[in-house]
Amino acid sequence: MNKSENTLLALEAALDRISQGKPKRTPTHRKLSVRAVEEEANLGNGSAYYYPEFIDKIKQVKVDIAEAKGEYVQPEIQSVHLKLNEQKRIKQNYKEKYLAVREQLANFAAAQHHLNDKLVQALAKIDDLEFENMSLREKVTELKRGKVVPIK
Repeated sequence: MNKSENTLLALEAALDRISQGKPKRTPTHRKLSVRAVEEEANLGNGSAYYYPEFIDKIKQVKVDIAEAKGEYVQPEIQSVHLKLNEQKRIKQNYKEKYLAVREQLANFAAAQHHLNDKLVQALAKIDDLEFENMSLREKVTELKRGKVVPIK
């Protein structure tokens, strides 16, 4: 036997021990996973991924154990679709909120521009009125000076 076959045999033996509930190196309460099987087989992290059929076997054993406990296990593709739909819903919700806030910001900017324009017009009117007031005061002063008579 070569090293690859020995590794596969160690992984399968570890999977059998875990599925029977009698592991040697891992706690019995630990969930079944690829990493748990690798640790039970006393192999390095990622060793099982060289055997894709074995990974599928682990997933199937995990489903079988869950079904034996009376739990429903969703197929992986269905759970991925559910997560994708949830992400789409969340993204759409954020997009709607973003557009609403963006529209509100545009309205604020338009109102600010309108108020700024009114302010400029009011300041120009104030300047005109101050100039007119100053010129009228000068005229009043001139008129009062014309009425002044020298004291003899």
